Amino acid sequence: MLQIARGLAARGHQVTVLTGSGFRAAVEQAGLTFVSLTGAADYDARQVTSAPERNALPPGPAQFNHDWVTLFVNAMPDQYAALQELLRQDPDQYLIANTLFVGAWPVRQGAPGLRPRRSVAVSAVPLCLSSDDTTFFGPAPVGPWEDSKAANRAFAADFAAAIRPVDDRVREVLTELGADGSAPTFIDAIYGIGDETAVLTVPGFEFERSDLPDTVHLVGILPTPATADWQPPAWWGDLDGSRPVVVVTQGTLANDDLSHLIEPALAGLADLDVTVVAALGRDPAALQVPVPANARVAEFIPFGALLPKADVFVTNGGSGGTHQALAAGVPAVVAGETEDKPFNAARVAYHRLGVDLHTATPTPEAVAGAVKSMLKDEEVRENVRRLAKVYAQHDALDAIERLLLG
Repeated sequence: MLQIARGLAARGHQVTVLTGSGFRAAVEQAGLTFVSLTGAADYDARQVTSAPERNALPPGPAQFNHDWVTLFVNAMPDQYAALQELLRQDPDQYLIANTLFVGAWPVRQGAPGLRPRRSVAVSAVPLCLSSDDTTFFGPAPVGPWEDSKAANRAFAADFAAAIRPVDDRVREVLTELGADGSAPTFIDAIYGIGDETAVLTVPGFEFERSDLPDTVHLVGILPTPATADWQPPAWWGDLDGSRPVVVVTQGTLANDDLSHLIEPALAGLADLDVTVVAALGRDPAALQVPVPANARVAEFIPFGALLPKADVFVTNGGSGGTHQALAAGVPAVVAGETEDKPFNAARVAYHRLGVDLHTATPTPEAVAGAVKSMLKDEEVRENVRRLAKVYAQHDALDAIERLLLG
C-alpha cells in the first residue's frame, strides 16, 4: 500500500496514509502525510502471528479464524472511527484500502457516517471469492458424471461453515456500529468494501472464473521497489551465469524459525552444482547450521536486482515474492501452509509454473528434488516465460488510478 501511495504522490496526488504507528517512519520517509490508527487497530502483526497460542493451532480454518478475528475484525471499530474522522475533516477525499482494512465496511452496510468520493479496495493475495467455477485451490475434482459447479459450491459452503466464528464476530461488530449485520460471508464481503476491487495478480496465475463480478479486476503486480542505497555484497560477482542460481526465502514475516525452509534448502542443495542465495529477512547469525560452500546468505537483497540472475525460486509462498519471481521468468518451488501461501502454491502447481511441496517444512531431499526437476523441466520454464509476458502487459498503479478516478 505504501508503494501505491508513493506512486500516486509522484503523479501529483495529495496522499494521506492511515496505518499503524509502527509504520510512521516509513511513511514519513516517503514524504507522505501519516495518520496513526489507535486502539485495537494499532498492532504489530509479527507479535500476533508469532504468538505461541496461535502457532499451536493447526494450519487451515483454525488459524484463519484466529488471524482474521484478531488482526482484522476486532480492529474494525477503531479503523472505522479513524476513517470517519479523516472524512469529517475533508469529505472530498478518495479512498484506497487493502481489502482487509474492514474499517471501510460499516458505512457500506448502513452504519452512520461519510463515504469517500470513490473507493478502490486492493487485494495483495489470491482471489478467495466464492465461485461456481473453482475453489480457492482450483476446480474441485469430480468424476465423469459429477456436477463440477455443485462440487465447487459445496466447497464454498463447507469453508463458510468452517469460518463461522469469523462471520459471527463480523455480524456482532457491525451491529454494534449501527450497521446491517446480515453481511455476506467474510471471504466474499471483503471484495465489496470498495466501489471497485483491484487484485494484484494476472490472468494465467488465477483460476478461470466466468462469474467474477464486474467490479473485480486483475490489474497486475506492482514493480519491485527500487532500493537506491543498496550496495551489492562482495560475492555478487559469483552470480555470473557460470552455473544456475537458486534463490531461497522464507518471506518477511514467517522467518522466526529458519529451520522450516531456509536450513533444509541449504542442506539439500549443498551438493548440487548451483549457487544458492538465501535472503533471510533477518540477521544471518540466526542460522543454526553451517553455510555450505555453494551458498551465499544475506539479511536483505532487493529482488529487482536478484531475480534476473535466478534460475529457480524456492519460497514459502507469500504473494509478493511468488509474483515477482514469475514476472521475472523464474519457476517457483513453494513450501507454505499458512495465510495465503497454500493458495499461491495451488496456482503454481495447477498452471505448471513450478512445484507445490505441500508442506511448510520440507526435507532437504524434497527441496533438492524439486529444484533439480525445475532446472530441467522445459515445459514449466516455457509456461513461466509465457506468463512473464502477461505480467509485463499490466501496469497495476495505472489501473488503480483509473479505477479510483472513474
